[in-house]
Amino acid sequence: MSSASVVDEKVAGIQLAVFELIWPTFEWIDTIFLKVDAKTCFVHLEAVQLPTESEQTDCARLVGEIFDSVLEGTPLHLKVTHEKQAPTGQGYREIMSESIFKMIAEDVAPWRLEIGR
Repeated sequence: MSSASVVDEKVAGIQLAVFELIWPTFEWIDTIFLKVDAKTCFVHLEAVQLPTESEQTDCARLVGEIFDSVLEGTPLHLKVTHEKQAPTGQGYREIMSESIFKMIAEDVAPWRLEIGR
């Protein structure tokens, strides 16, 4: 099984972890994208506003903790980027956004719809 397939199988778990840990904590994130190639698992955080250095460090640490278990046993390493612009046409797929948040919240935490992120 390819490393990309391993990550693909875990996307729902990744989304739930992001929903619980990343999304409510870092309100500067607008959308989170994921891409996997032969060597790297890329997580791109599209920012509404650029975060402070401390926020970047804290967020990258939490993303790393989520992906440590996902990437265990694969040759992949994690690369986290953040910018105001989404990576378009580069093979990224959306794994968290306002619409995905709402879908997950409706299923597992409907009270979050009222309070938001």
